[in-house]
Amino acid sequence: MPATEFNAFFTAKRSFTEIKQEVFGKYFEAWNTLRLSKKKEDAQPDLLLIDLHAGEEQALADNTPLPAHHHFYIYKSIFKQPKLNQAIHTFFYDKNKAILEQAGQCIEALPYYEELVHQPLPLATAENKALMTELLESGCSSLVFMDPFQGSYAQQVLGQAISSGQSDLFMLLSPETITRAVAGKKVSPVLAELFGERLQVISNYCRKEKAKSKRQQFILDHFIQALHAKECLTLLFKINLPDTEDPEHYLLFASRDGHAYRSFKETMLPYSILQEDDVPLFIANDFLQPQTSLFEQVPEFTIPNLVERITNQANLYKYKSIEKMYELDSPGTNYIRENYVAACEQLRKAGKIELLNPKTMQAIRQPTPAAVVKYKVSVNS
Repeated sequence: MPATEFNAFFTAKRSFTEIKQEVFGKYFEAWNTLRLSKKKEDAQPDLLLIDLHAGEEQALADNTPLPAHHHFYIYKSIFKQPKLNQAIHTFFYDKNKAILEQAGQCIEALPYYEELVHQPLPLATAENKALMTELLESGCSSLVFMDPFQGSYAQQVLGQAISSGQSDLFMLLSPETITRAVAGKKVSPVLAELFGERLQVISNYCRKEKAKSKRQQFILDHFIQALHAKECLTLLFKINLPDTEDPEHYLLFASRDGHAYRSFKETMLPYSILQEDDVPLFIANDFLQPQTSLFEQVPEFTIPNLVERITNQANLYKYKSIEKMYELDSPGTNYIRENYVAACEQLRKAGKIELLNPKTMQAIRQPTPAAVVKYKVSVNS
């Protein structure tokens, strides 16, 4: 069993802002810990946080102040960590100018605002936008929160972030924006360049397919393929309501860094439903499968499939730890660390591998992520 307690947050309908507050704040903690740990102790690296959805539309619509906690969780975290406070530059944006102005007022009212070494800058002027671009192009490790289908400036930043090679993209997507941005009559130059020849394929498909959800998923699949072509690792998390197959939102993470990718996967694990074999589906809620086929749909990622996968890759993973196997093998799959431990335990019981203590290299019976995998000669026979 995964050593993670289920988080029921998504069992209720959640707004875009609620999802951002719940999940992005948790991932930000993991991300800044990871980035600071990669730097030398005596160096103060530049880090970059870009929030392209800084406001709250409902607060503006109701003519009520933006709740302080909307920005509290990120900037308080920065304030409380001296190394992070020294290192990180933050920029915020919203496509609605009134919302952006309100967000700026809320941030400036934070009790520790003056203690932030690099005070958050609104992306409302050419000067601030140029400074952000300069930091991106300088190779700063950056974390970008965005919906790249929601506006031309978000798409511009998407292109800059991908080109920088050092950006981790945390994308919270509203399904209705996807088709409009990619399959409409006008596609932005950034998206046109990113999708390339895929745009014509998408256009042909969308003309024939009447189901909105299928068009969205088709576009999203091609978007992920385009990110893969840019050497990004991706993980998609679908946020649907209970007993409903169509997602209310998508969370898509993209990064060239395996550590950042695994951190996102582990951040989202508590929210995911699991198969019977404890492989996560990275879907927020369960739903009834439509009875459209005489045959039951076979899951792509299962423990038996993982056992076979490990067995067939003896040359790659012999004398590597289960942890290292997970790091090398899991990108592009739903498998988590605990799934590799379970699969290796099955292989040990079947007599196909031995598990060794990493310090003494003596055989052990209790599998742990640190255990070293020794394939037996008969494994490929």
